[in-house]
Amino acid sequence: MPGMNPTFETIGLEVPSEKAFNYLAERAEDQGEPTQLSRRGAVLHGRCWKLGEGLEVWTVLYESGSGDVFYADCRPGFRARYIQTISPWALTEYDEEGEAVIHGYRESTECEVLFELQNLTEVGPAGFSAHELHVALCGLAYRARVRKGYGTTRWMPLDKAAPSRAAHENDWSLSGTVIAFKPLKNPLSGSDLYWIHLDLERIKLEVLVNQRALRGDSLAPGTTLDAEVWLQGHVLDEQALRSRYEGVDLTCSAASFWSGLKRKN
Repeated sequence: MPGMNPTFETIGLEVPSEKAFNYLAERAEDQGEPTQLSRRGAVLHGRCWKLGEGLEVWTVLYESGSGDVFYADCRPGFRARYIQTISPWALTEYDEEGEAVIHGYRESTECEVLFELQNLTEVGPAGFSAHELHVALCGLAYRARVRKGYGTTRWMPLDKAAPSRAAHENDWSLSGTVIAFKPLKNPLSGSDLYWIHLDLERIKLEVLVNQRALRGDSLAPGTTLDAEVWLQGHVLDEQALRSRYEGVDLTCSAASFWSGLKRKN
């Protein structure tokens, strides 16, 4: 997609021209779930078009105080399964561009994260009043390679690892051990994707990879995945946290579960 946003290919959508991009934005605007947020005399109108399998397309319209409305942004998204706690954190908004990014650290660690916030209009001001944020994070992979065996973990901004390939401030370079994976299919395009859960030591992160962008050996638990990703996430408010409970996580060992119940005295 020369000249267009390459992140759409990560969720299996081809947007080869400006006409195709505008058509996709219009469909998301028509079919997406509407939310809105007042900001400094203006209004942001968000639309979340849920494609299925956790895949989304977000559009944002910016309405100025004088009533002028113009298109601000259209971007792909994926709702991650697992929740990260981020504290401390800082939110930066680019209202007229329809974007917001969060910079922070995984709680009680020095593991830095900086990601595109998808659902600013969905959560609203109340979701950003706490000292800690509960966030569903997923990296949408531009490119990825599987290697057999364990390797050295890596988690660093792409503008430090490979400056010539960094297009966004929330681009990251990573290398981690595959914990689990699952094939997915984009219901709109039919493209084959992989959801991959990675152990990066300081953080366990979900990554979404288009099968066409995946190179190297076969995916299997214990292999190493190297990838460059566009990091995005959704903040969960209290209602969303309560609604997401799905029972015991069977990927955790019984020993790790019971260790959390030990008495401290």
